Amino acid sequence: MSEKYVTENESGLWNNDSKTEDWMDDFKSKIYISEPGWHWIGARENEGDNRPALQVTVRRMDDKQINQYCSEYTVLTKEQAKEKWSKKEPDKKKTESEDDLPF
Repeated sequence: MSEKYVTENESGLWNNDSKTEDWMDDFKSKIYISEPGWHWIGARENEGDNRPALQVTVRRMDDKQINQYCSEYTVLTKEQAKEKWSKKEPDKKKTESEDDLPF
């Protein structure tokens, strides 16, 4: 039996041949992230037999990058995100002044 291994912060995305519903992922894989926190993620297309459709690389952001690009974000758990997005805000109603606009 061959030895199985992964390279941390790298993975391939394979076509999901077992997809049976529209909501299911088109590509699938797994990845080991060495450290929690903010990362850059990139993907390259691959061609050839026995190769993933996309090669994915994850690179840890340093503190300067986190402050520059991520400081405005609040990180939610999946449960918190589901709860937040299930509470839809009511549609904004037009005011009378908006209805009277000449254009």
